[in-house]
Amino acid sequence: MPLYEYICQTCGDRFEKLIRGDTSAQQIICPSCASAAIMRALSTFATSGSSAEQASPACGPVG
Repeated sequence: MPLYEYICQTCGDRFEKLIRGDTSAQQIICPSCASAAIMRALSTFATSGSSAEQASPACGPVG
């Protein structure tokens, strides 16, 4: 289940919501002001981990 970030157009609050497959956009409301005027924010994701080796280059030399 993906975690999405939303911005309330009424109060400006940013919040995250875990979305199940059966959840529609009309069901999502702002937890601060209960407004349904929300917009999904552009989010990035991060990965973590460690490795003893450095990653190899993505491609060889050009030219």
